[in-house]
Amino acid sequence: MISKKTWSLVVLVLGVVPAVVLCALNGFFPALRDVSDPLGRPSALSLELIDSAGQFDSLSALLLPKHAQLATDIQTLTPLADDLEGLTTKAGELSGLAKTVNASTSSVGATAQPLPDLVASVTARADQASPTVAGLSTAVGSVTTQLEGIHQGLTTVGGSLGELGPKASAIAATLSVIREEAAHVQEFGPLLAVIGPPVNDLNLPPLGVAPTPASAPPA
Repeated sequence: MISKKTWSLVVLVLGVVPAVVLCALNGFFPALRDVSDPLGRPSALSLELIDSAGQFDSLSALLLPKHAQLATDIQTLTPLADDLEGLTTKAGELSGLAKTVNASTSSVGATAQPLPDLVASVTARADQASPTVAGLSTAVGSVTTQLEGIHQGLTTVGGSLGELGPKASAIAATLSVIREEAAHVQEFGPLLAVIGPPVNDLNLPPLGVAPTPASAPPA
């Protein structure tokens, strides 16, 4: 059995000799303070740890509402993210539409290119037509005057026809009588054909006309 002295000697050799070798290699020579307080004032370190823990608790208390608010904001932003995704999809589709619009714009530009010349030509034609339009206006005014004269003439004719209306009945009655007498005379037509030539040979004057005296024979 090993003795107490031998045990202490072995411990000193195995513990102190390596420590001295390490101190010599690192240039560290411990003082009395390092031997009495090898951890470097653990009481001050404990106070700092306690203070840090208190600050951590305070920071945690401040972060809890922020965390809840952050969760609410994330829930609010989720639909916005979906909308942004749809917007991104639509924006990707706009490239093809933009090409179509560019092509349409080029076509419209090519179509509109001759328009200034056409407008200038129409303006020149309008300037040339201005005297003709003025002449047409004068002619229209003259025609209007003539139409007013015709209207007045038609009004006069209408008045004359209005006055002739009552006389038309008498004229119609007279014509009816003449027609009847002509029918009566037509009945004597064959007789007049026989009597007419001898009567004409008599050279009788017409009815209501005095006969002319016969001329004396020459001496």
